[in-house]
Amino acid sequence: MRIQLFDRGTPKGKQLFANIETVCERMQIDYDPEFIKDMNRVYSMGVQGTTILLIDGEIALVDKYPTVRELETLISDYLK
Repeated sequence: MRIQLFDRGTPKGKQLFANIETVCERMQIDYDPEFIKDMNRVYSMGVQGTTILLIDGEIALVDKYPTVRELETLISDYLK
């Protein structure tokens, strides 16, 4: 599983990434999530936003900041 968070380093983005790391640890996901500040990579896909979460190359969230519990549900949906 590949989890990538694109964000320029905003406080909300940093908190979301910390929550993603917590969820990955709880769910024992072997792959470490990535925090990427190069927004051009995701903009080239035609996606605009301040904070963009990709899971296995698919857009999972754009400018949304779910709770840890909501993240667990979202990530577990991609594990199936």
